[in-house]
Formats: sequence, structure tokens, C-alpha cells
Amino acid sequence: MSTVDQFESVFKAAAKTTYLHEAPSLGKVLLVTDLDDSQAALYLQTVRKFLGEILPENDTNWIVLHKNDYKSVKDLLENVEQHQPALLVTYRNLRSEAWRWPYSLGEHLDVLTQVTTTPVLVLPHPDRDDSTELLAKPPRKVMAVSGHLCGEGSLVQYAAAFTPKGGKLLLSHIEDESTLNRYLEAIGKIPEIDTEIAKESILTRLLKDAKDFSEAARTGLEEADLGIEVEGAAKVGRRLEDYRRQIEEDHVDLLVMHAKEDDQMAMHGMAHPLAVELRSVPILLL
Repeated sequence: MSTVDQFESVFKAAAKTTYLHEAPSLGKVLLVTDLDDSQAALYLQTVRKFLGEILPENDTNWIVLHKNDYKSVKDLLENVEQHQPALLVTYRNLRSEAWRWPYSLGEHLDVLTQVTTTPVLVLPHPDRDDSTELLAKPPRKVMAVSGHLCGEGSLVQYAAAFTPKGGKLLLSHIEDESTLNRYLEAIGKIPEIDTEIAKESILTRLLKDAKDFSEAARTGLEEADLGIEVEGAAKVGRRLEDYRRQIEEDHVDLLVMHAKEDDQMAMHGMAHPLAVELRSVPILLL
């Protein structure tokens, strides 16, 4: 390696991604239901109670869509365009009976999360026997997850906005073990590279970047005086399995993650199976 390359590597390693907290605006909320007027009114009260510490009543303008306000996905998107909400709130398998099975979010929600740029809070389906119980208390423990946590400013900002005062925010990063092993296997076939050194260095670097950003976010949120506890965690593992276990073991009340990939139309690869399978956990999709 040339002296110039060494200097560049040292310079890049020393540079750390910073975090500057800016609270997102959540003043206008559109609640999308497939219920009649009276049922939707009752459901609105349940949702407002769940989000009461996050969306203060005097500062939040709620708009409710009933089942007769739209007939198709196109109608729904037109309503979103008309109202221009800062946040969409709905539940999985909208206008579908498939909520009983962990195979999809339903066509309305799939399109909604991909076509609009508005964050979507996905709640358990109201026909679940335990739906009211799941939303009875405001979330106290929120988890933000990302496959590349470093630089995820908007993810942290929204996750912090949904963590009430006195609550706890977990910033979780899991480096995919199978992907990492595939690259290390390829490196092992290159004679010019010391495989053991490469393995240790790459792993250390990946986890350090995530931990450094978590610490920067913790400091930034502390300076913002939000009154929340922030904890970061980074490790190598099997993302879906480990995230599911962590959510259950830590009794996470709300999961926050990105739903979009810059280079594809479908939902983010990691977000889709988590959103589909974790049916009892409210999920904020950005």
C-alpha cells in the first residue's frame, strides 16, 4: 500500500458521522380505516390514547378516512395527496381478511408505503382479540433498526419523536452474518490479502462505525434535552431472527425502520419480513 493510500485510510477512519437532532413535524395526521363512521370514531380514540404522549391533542390535527371515503388504492392515494399529512396511521391488511395470516401487509398498505413519502405507522388489525390491549398504553420502549445504522439521521429523529419523555430508545444494528461470510470467503481466495487480518479488521470497522454513530446520536439527543434514555447495540448475526428475538426479549412497544430502497420499487428487503411477521408490534415505516 502506498503512503498516499495509508494516509487516506487513516483520514477516513478518523472521520466520524455526526448527528444533529431536528424534531420532525407531526402536526397533521391522517388515520386510514375501513370502518364505518361510528366504529372509526371509537378506533380514533384508541389510537389517540396510544399516541397521546407523542402527539399532544392541542398540537395535532386528526383527519379520519372511513370505509366509504375511498373504494380503491387509487382513491386512497388521492386522499393522501389531498390532505398532505405529516403522518399516516393505519393497520395491516386494510380492506382485507388476510390479517389472520402472517403473509402480507395487504395491497393497500404495500402501495401506500412505497408510493407516498409520508411515514406510515402500522398498527395491529383492530379485529384481533387483543388489539385494544396492545394499544392500551403509550409506547415506553422504542427500537430503531437498520442494516447500516451509520448516518441514519432521519431514522433516529423519527424514532426519538415517538419515544415519550421517560421512555427508552434502542438503536440496533445487526450486520448480516451470511453476507459478511460470503465476502470473507471471497477475500480468502485472494493470495495477496491476509484472510485473518481482513476478517478481524472488516468486522471491527463495521461494528465500530455503527457504535460511533449510536454514541453521536445519544449525545445529540441528550443535548436536545428530550428526557429519554438512548442505548446503542451493534453485532453480527441473522437479522430477521435476531431482531425478532431482541424485540420480544426487550418488550419493544414500537419498531421504527425504513421501508424503501433507493434502487427498487418493492419494500426494503429487511423491512418486509419484519413488518409482515411481527403482527402484534406497532411499526413506523419511513
